[in-house]
Amino acid sequence: MIWVGFLEMHKISLDEFVDDSPWVEDVPLLQEFRIDNQIDGVRLNRLLTREDERGDLTVLISDLNEVITPVPQVYTVTAAPGSIRAWVYHKKQSDRLAYTNGSLRVVLYDLRPQSPTYRELNVIDVGTSNKVLITIPPEVVHGVQNRGLTAATFVNMPTRAYDPAYPDKSRLPYNHASIPYVFD
Repeated sequence: MIWVGFLEMHKISLDEFVDDSPWVEDVPLLQEFRIDNQIDGVRLNRLLTREDERGDLTVLISDLNEVITPVPQVYTVTAAPGSIRAWVYHKKQSDRLAYTNGSLRVVLYDLRPQSPTYRELNVIDVGTSNKVLITIPPEVVHGVQNRGLTAATFVNMPTRAYDPAYPDKSRLPYNHASIPYVFD
């Protein structure tokens, strides 16, 4: 009942709130960039972080500048220091992986025989100092290594929800000899 009395004494309305100022940026919200020999269909977007005295905010995905495939599921992954999560690919879904903290290495390998970048390998270092959204199309093999001394997290916003009864995920061990990359 104390709160009722407090609320009656301190009535507030929505008119007392102040609207945010528009964001004025020199770069797009999700700035696309390319690397040498980039695998066909892979998209790389630099993530813009806005900071103030309270901390920071990083937009991971947005339909502000383009239409995006809906996000049916969002989940966060924690990678222990030195851990390796490899190798995996999906037959139907694209992964949209947002890396904003830690020190992670993402390795992509194109095993699609019809692809113009068949057997191309990409290595991308991401995390706190290089915040990136990587969109990985179906049948592109990928792995992630936490190269830091502390746990790191990343967010996946795949184009299809994970169905435990029919998982769209195929795996190989991280040290499989047929993939031309060795995690150190």
